[in-house]
Amino acid sequence: MPRTLHLIKHGKPQFQAGVPAHEWPLAPDALTDLPALAVRLDPRPDVIVCSLEPKAHATAQALADHLGVPLRPMHGLHEQLRYTARFHADPADFQAEYRAFFAQPDRLIVGEETARDAHTRFSNAVNAVMAANPQPTVAVVAHGTVISLLVAALRGMDPYPLWRDLPLLGVLTVPWEPGAAGARTAP
Repeated sequence: MPRTLHLIKHGKPQFQAGVPAHEWPLAPDALTDLPALAVRLDPRPDVIVCSLEPKAHATAQALADHLGVPLRPMHGLHEQLRYTARFHADPADFQAEYRAFFAQPDRLIVGEETARDAHTRFSNAVNAVMAANPQPTVAVVAHGTVISLLVAALRGMDPYPLWRDLPLLGVLTVPWEPGAAGARTAP
């Protein structure tokens, strides 16, 4: 019987020039729409697993508290590695850089991880999440780039529009079925 996996993008970060994105906290108004997100999670998650990055962890903690379900932070669910990525004051520059990132998955475009490497790492982590959490419905709070890479691969689509259109506190839901060699996502 298929299980359900909700992939949730963290709340609005507090952008800080000169500070790596993986260290950004949530903005003060980041979780205003959390109750609306909780309503969209159908079926309701039995457990929430999250990235260790502050913005994802804080989002997941608030959602777990709101729903009254356990929270389990886990390694490997972080965003595409971008320790050395420059801060983009102009959103158009940021989008152009990520259009190239998604279009050339084997080329290092930004940061320290190619799109293919980020997808492989995140997919492996999600497989581990699902193996360790046998509940019927699992929510993972993570990051837009890696969520888009995974879901686009599952659905056979271009990840860039998915990434561009996935809002903060957005959710993409996929069925999850056990496979012969362990768990896998179903298209």
